[in-house]
Amino acid sequence: RNLRNLNPEVSIVGDFLTVSNLSGKSAIRDWNSGFHLRLLDVNIQSSLDPFSVAKTTISLGPEGIDLEEAYMFWTNIFPHTKLMLGKFRQQFGIINRWHEHALDQIFLPLSHQMYLGDEGLNQIGASLEILLPSLTATTNELTLQITNHQNEILFGKPHWGLPAVLVHYKNFYDLSAASYLEVGFTGLLGINDGQNRFDFRRRRWTRLLGVDAAYSWAPPREALYKGLTWRGEWLVMQKDTLGKGSFTSMAGYTYLDYRLNRRWIVGLRLDYVQPPELAQKNKPIWQVVPYVTFWQSEYVFLRGQWEYRWGKKLSKPQNRFVLQVDWSFGPHKHTKY
Repeated sequence: RNLRNLNPEVSIVGDFLTVSNLSGKSAIRDWNSGFHLRLLDVNIQSSLDPFSVAKTTISLGPEGIDLEEAYMFWTNIFPHTKLMLGKFRQQFGIINRWHEHALDQIFLPLSHQMYLGDEGLNQIGASLEILLPSLTATTNELTLQITNHQNEILFGKPHWGLPAVLVHYKNFYDLSAASYLEVGFTGLLGINDGQNRFDFRRRRWTRLLGVDAAYSWAPPREALYKGLTWRGEWLVMQKDTLGKGSFTSMAGYTYLDYRLNRRWIVGLRLDYVQPPELAQKNKPIWQVVPYVTFWQSEYVFLRGQWEYRWGKKLSKPQNRFVLQVDWSFGPHKHTKY
């Protein structure tokens, strides 16, 4: 009877969208008006032994089957460290690690969609997280990740050669029993020329810097009924181009999320993006996203959001309304990690 303890934990997450494009197709993400089963995630995780854990997420979507994440990690090789190997969503800023069903809005901010892709920064490699002594905050954490060049927006077509390197430094401030502040800094460096040579002076580089911050307030005795969260990130990309030198573009978002009671949450997000293309750099895009979430239970939630998008890159402002129904069963719920 104890053989069941060897079985991995399996969870299923479903994400259903109803899209109404009020001004034609989206110039940023092409979701036609109608019903969409955006994803069906199969999450499998298991403790391999007292020292290591494995996690895998397989996504079934309109484009077929996709291996979203598959990695294992050790938590006690060295004190206060976590070593991870495999395919994983990288620690760029705050929200890149979150799966789509765990976001506070239906879609990623425009800055992440246009700079990191619809699925965010998700590559194969190694990650080392170190919990540092309290240096500049209540808690300090340093993350170093070395991966292949697989993000086509940042690095072009996948290629072998020197790895991409990401460094993230997080400061966590415990302000009171009801609130905290988190500030982070991220740097990413990689090659976008598709060559497999080690002449650093003749390589074309992509550099992406990020600053993120979050503030959360929730009374300890009323955390299920009342709370406020503010988050924001600012990204700066510098990219070398063939024969045209380098160019710099910037993007960011900020949003406020307020819990009215146990069931209802309202929020508002503002996006700003300079497209990461030399010819489009001076054609920024703005977007405002009000949304409301009905938290039926830890297994089911419904969300509606309206998107109003405008800017020099677009021929006319765009309106879109999206309704999301999200459900899950199994031990893996709509958690952020």
